Amino acid sequence: MKLIQIAIATLATAALCSPVLAQSKHEAPLCEAAKTNRVVEIIYDKDASKGCLPRLVDVHQVAIGNNGKMYMHGWQSRGCTKGRDYASERIFRFDKIKSVKIIDGAFNEKSQSIKLKGWDGCIGSNCFIKENICE
Repeated sequence: MKLIQIAIATLATAALCSPVLAQSKHEAPLCEAAKTNRVVEIIYDKDASKGCLPRLVDVHQVAIGNNGKMYMHGWQSRGCTKGRDYASERIFRFDKIKSVKIIDGAFNEKSQSIKLKGWDGCIGSNCFIKENICE
């Protein structure tokens, strides 16, 4: 009986430390932002250690990749990208998002037109999105 309890405790601990659980904590606010055309402020990957401002992103879609990981598609209007600050359409991995906060803001015209076109889950010929969760 003791061995079964240890096995259950080990499995429960592993489940709590799972990257999927860490990814899913951002799903609700990002889906809310996508469904209501809201802007989020995110701290991404190593931005703080690079001295970057938090990123401002118009959330277009949240999806699950073929690899089982979650992704966000959107328009970044502020924040470091490859060492500089510029606006662009971007894909964000949930496992690199450190924090999410919905803020006041509106999509600019370019961002809105990109959202209306939708995203097919591809970057060039690399199609890696299995299913959209929300948009």
